[in-house]
Amino acid sequence: MLRIGRIHILTDTQVQQRFSHYELCEKAIAAGIPTIQYREKKFSPQRHMEELRRIAELARRTHTQLIINDHVELAAEIGATGIHIGEEDMPVEEVMRKVPAFTLIGVTVHSMEFYERVRRWPIAYVGVGPVFETSTKDSGRPPLGIDGLRTYVEAISHPVIAIGGITPERARMLFEAVPNLHGVAVLSAFCKASEPIEVARELMALLPSN
Repeated sequence: MLRIGRIHILTDTQVQQRFSHYELCEKAIAAGIPTIQYREKKFSPQRHMEELRRIAELARRTHTQLIINDHVELAAEIGATGIHIGEEDMPVEEVMRKVPAFTLIGVTVHSMEFYERVRRWPIAYVGVGPVFETSTKDSGRPPLGIDGLRTYVEAISHPVIAIGGITPERARMLFEAVPNLHGVAVLSAFCKASEPIEVARELMALLPSN
């Protein structure tokens, strides 16, 4: 199975309106970000499909992993690298029936009970959070903090991607404090930055060059 990237950038046009999804993707890719998650909660084929197809072509041309949040059929239609689903979304086994073989599947996990249900399926990574306070998604759950994240990382056998309130400074702290953490996903700190590309470069600088 293709190994998932360690830095994920989530594109979003609800938390900011200066940049389109495509422009955010361009900036992330220019900084060398390996994995982009397209996040559009109000997806409309009329408004968004043409842009998404352009993003998919850009990702293929630059060998960037493109993950679609939530919209399983959409990921299959545009030939995305993968799909990311939450605990309340479509069951993993149903997702597998709807996407092509070798599509990466990422799953948000909020409890070890849920992880035990999905761990034997061919998922590529597990998203865990919120690690810190975040205004982009109200999960109804308190932040895990570093110790809480560490507990999940030590118990989960899949690569863990931490999410929720993560900035470059906090990402550095997480990588240092949780050695087995595979990666981080960043939304607001990138999308709302005055210079998103600089944030992406800071994130990439946290990873070893080899």
